[in-house]
Amino acid sequence: MLRKRFSLIIVALSVFAFLSTPLFAAEVNKGAIPADHIAKSCKVLPWGVKVWDVQEAVSHLKAKESVLWIDTRPKSFFKKGTVRGALLMPYNKSGAAGNEMTADKLEAAVKAAGMSKEMAKVVFFCQGPKCHRSYNAAYIAVSQWGYKAENIVWYRGGYPSLFKEVKKNSKLKRKAKRYISDEGIAQL
Repeated sequence: MLRKRFSLIIVALSVFAFLSTPLFAAEVNKGAIPADHIAKSCKVLPWGVKVWDVQEAVSHLKAKESVLWIDTRPKSFFKKGTVRGALLMPYNKSGAAGNEMTADKLEAAVKAAGMSKEMAKVVFFCQGPKCHRSYNAAYIAVSQWGYKAENIVWYRGGYPSLFKEVKKNSKLKRKAKRYISDEGIAQL
């Protein structure tokens, strides 16, 4: 009897482990990003995409690394301010109205930035940790469009966290042109 219970527990754990693998990851609806992915302790999503918060974003912008920043928010948000040098490619969910980011447009942007699809570091961001747009874009880039997970980043904090950090940190504020767009600077 004990052996049978132990076997059932092992089977249940195996099924749980199987179901929680990246194979079962998917795009999410607005406000439905899993809580453990929003948690500050999450630094890599189950499908291998790195997760950045404002400290990592500032560090990479400060270093002027060759990174392609993709703003997945609607144009109205982008016009008010964005990450310096970011490209606007609104994205919501596969098949959703208003998606401007496609596999072809992303690949063209990568090539225009002088990078290859195989080597490009692409950072997707939107309005903050609960905004599903950049989360979904990172997932689709890896799961359907052939980008390597280790080269894709979900900037969880999004533009608002970068703007807030630049606004409160006098050192960053003095060099705001390195971090945020002219439209964002006008709001400082």
